[in-house]
Amino acid sequence: MAPPLGMKTCPHCGTNKKTKGFASHGSACRASKISKNKNTAFVAQLESQQILQFEPQLNGPGPVEEIKRIFHPHSKKAPKFESFSEYVASNIAEQPGPIDDRPWKPFRSRLDFEVAEFCENNMLNRDSTEILISLIRRCASSPDEFTLSDQRELDELWELASHKCTPFEKGQITVQYKKEDKVFDTYTRPMWDWVRDLVQDPRLASCFVWDAEKVHKYDGDSYIRFYHEPWTADAFWAAQSALPDDPAAKPVCLVIYADKSKLSSFGTQKAYSVVARVANIPIAIRNSTRFGGGQVVGHQPIVKDDPQENGKPAFSNFKNIVWHTAFYKLLESLVHPSKVGDWTHCGDGIIRWLWPLILILAADYEEACVMALIRGLQGLYPCPICFVPWNEQSDLLADHPLRTGHESQEIVEEARAMRTAAERDQHLKDNGLRDVDNVFWKIGNTDPHSAISYDPLHADDGGFWGDHIFAQIKARVTELGREAIVKIDTQMSKFPRWRNLNHFDTIMNVSFNDGSKHEDIAKEMLFVAHNILVDEPGLLLLQALRSYLEIRTSIGFEVHTSDTIAAGRREILTLDTVMKKYIEACAGTDYGEKNWNFPKFHARKHVFDDIANKGASRNFGTKTSESMHGAIRKTYQRLTNFKDVTPQLVKHDHRRTVATFIREQIEALDEDPDDIPADLEGSLLSNVDIGSRRDPISFSTLEKNMAHDRAFDRFRVKFGDFISDFLPAFGYDLPDGKRLRFEGNDMVVPYQFLQVHYESLSTWKSTADYLRCNPRFHGHPRYDYRPFFAQLIYPFSRSVGGKSHDFALVLPLDAPTGRRSRKDKALRFHRVVAKPRKNSEFISVHSIIRGVLIAPDFDKPGEFIVVDIADGDISLRLKSLYPELHGE
Repeated sequence: MAPPLGMKTCPHCGTNKKTKGFASHGSACRASKISKNKNTAFVAQLESQQILQFEPQLNGPGPVEEIKRIFHPHSKKAPKFESFSEYVASNIAEQPGPIDDRPWKPFRSRLDFEVAEFCENNMLNRDSTEILISLIRRCASSPDEFTLSDQRELDELWELASHKCTPFEKGQITVQYKKEDKVFDTYTRPMWDWVRDLVQDPRLASCFVWDAEKVHKYDGDSYIRFYHEPWTADAFWAAQSALPDDPAAKPVCLVIYADKSKLSSFGTQKAYSVVARVANIPIAIRNSTRFGGGQVVGHQPIVKDDPQENGKPAFSNFKNIVWHTAFYKLLESLVHPSKVGDWTHCGDGIIRWLWPLILILAADYEEACVMALIRGLQGLYPCPICFVPWNEQSDLLADHPLRTGHESQEIVEEARAMRTAAERDQHLKDNGLRDVDNVFWKIGNTDPHSAISYDPLHADDGGFWGDHIFAQIKARVTELGREAIVKIDTQMSKFPRWRNLNHFDTIMNVSFNDGSKHEDIAKEMLFVAHNILVDEPGLLLLQALRSYLEIRTSIGFEVHTSDTIAAGRREILTLDTVMKKYIEACAGTDYGEKNWNFPKFHARKHVFDDIANKGASRNFGTKTSESMHGAIRKTYQRLTNFKDVTPQLVKHDHRRTVATFIREQIEALDEDPDDIPADLEGSLLSNVDIGSRRDPISFSTLEKNMAHDRAFDRFRVKFGDFISDFLPAFGYDLPDGKRLRFEGNDMVVPYQFLQVHYESLSTWKSTADYLRCNPRFHGHPRYDYRPFFAQLIYPFSRSVGGKSHDFALVLPLDAPTGRRSRKDKALRFHRVVAKPRKNSEFISVHSIIRGVLIAPDFDKPGEFIVVDIADGDISLRLKSLYPELHGE
């Protein structure tokens, strides 16, 4: 049957799709079908070889309908049951075709635009652009197509193109200080116009998620709820509950970040950028540089410091008034639709009743105080989220009333109704608030106190760890003398290198400002300092570090379940207990003078509430937005004249936004449904890829070359015995039905590289470890036992009966460890011991589950400690496999 008019039938899935966007669908569908067929074949292959039994059964076998989705009642949608693969596929947006067939307009040709795009993305200044255009005009093989003449004309074309996306608007605000009017310029994109750019874009239409949902995964016994994107968490659900009970009424949830960045080397020139995202868009796009990702939407005015006024309450209030008055310029267009909604024709052709609100405010502590209008460190209640007294911030056990925007507004109004200034100030002081109108009170369904979110970058990496725990460790090591300082630096330099983990040769006399480096130092420090800080206070400090790392690792999960959230809350209580013991142990010493009542310690009290309300921490942390400061600094350094820089920053930021919009239109125009990535046309997928092939080597030569290493003793004979048992066990016939005996001149093919694919338990995504053959240690399972650890010594392949098989020589790390020490229990160490080299074994490389980082115990040769906080996946695996080691 012919498809309806304007539709085509997809040859891969058999469904009818609109002609517009059919090419994109066909490409994605075909790739998906190839991948699915290959995966199905691979699973069948594994099952036939009984290899799947090696994967630890962390979740029991579930039903076909592995995922249960309960949609918000206002959506009028019935609950949905589907397989996990179907759920993942439903979160991958199908991209329609381009909006028009000449998306580069107003540039006269595509080549003109691409030259202009190159100049802007590479931040060429005026002189460099002029030279480039001159050279292109001289050597272009198609001079009729390239029509740009000079920089002036290029600027004119950018100005014409600027209207493809909502441009910045320049405005002014006037704030009075000491009866004198202070005027400040503002640069903002009207927020609702910017949101409508995204909502009405056909290419983004399929990316939007309009309804809150509670999503559950079957774990073998019951459905357990999980949280990842904002719409799977509680705050999105509550936001939709506050709207009219109409299927057309949909929340548009915004994420806003604001912070200053230093532009000049000495910090004399700064920018104060505001970045916005739409939380209804999946994080893969929301946190990207694509159109629909994070976008600078405004630049706040900066009040210059005045030595004569700094620190005065009136001047602090003045700066806060400037901030909120300027921010209103940015949010003003949201006020009306946030209270009555706005009927909007969306990019998918559906008219929806949209209600904007601010779901997440991402900021460091100082910025959060401005957003919440609290008095900060000097206030009686220094938390922007709750009423914790300043002297109880180190107590993570106690609960305190949460602040609300409505209550804060009432307190301010009550203060203003009082007769004297002293009474007003005292009432506000008693509640830790300022006498300033909060701009967020004007936005419907928005509460600044609940929107302000935990910030792992500043509260953890550069905060509780970097400024406090790390400082305590360095002080204690320094107190032990030069030998201890040298020992900790030496052990840090010998710590095994690992992918995506910074390596340090010295840490004791170096200061670090990079949050990522602080995060990695914390992970390594526990395994470097445990044989140095051996007294009671030192051990308690390391216990606190272990508890901190457990929390920090959990916070980083990309997918949380109700179980992981509950475990995180329990770990907060463990940290509280250990820190109180440490503080008590320090009493009467210099360390006892340390004040642990500070906001970055207390803040973790709220982190798992934020995860339950807003999804995984990458939805609300500042790390992604902070990375945008680099582009702003480059713009300042390369494209401005260093005077009146904000208008120049705004101009070039908008040009790059327009360039991204046009570029994605061009790429859509270029899409070919028959263009399938080469890797999808390859051989059968495997859980392990083996590479870096070396020349074949004979058994006799190998044994001769490795005679110094007892792991290779009788390599040929041991391998013959192993493969004679291995092949029949997994359904392969032995040649002539006889056990294999290899001759000295028989060959094997060695490799130096393994890529192990596995599904991460902390992200629920496929990932890979890249393993090279060197003295590092990696996990794999025995065929008849739960997973254990082994050193990868020698991966190789050998053909038998015309079929090549991949194997590896490994050294098991499962020698008896003896009685578990008090320190190992306190620090929750999972210790492994290497067997003698002569006890090496052979395995199929397909039995390897994943790579694992293992650190040596520097005082005990042959003993190692599993670095179980290197990533979330290995943390969860070890807790599941060895719960007795983690007190579970």
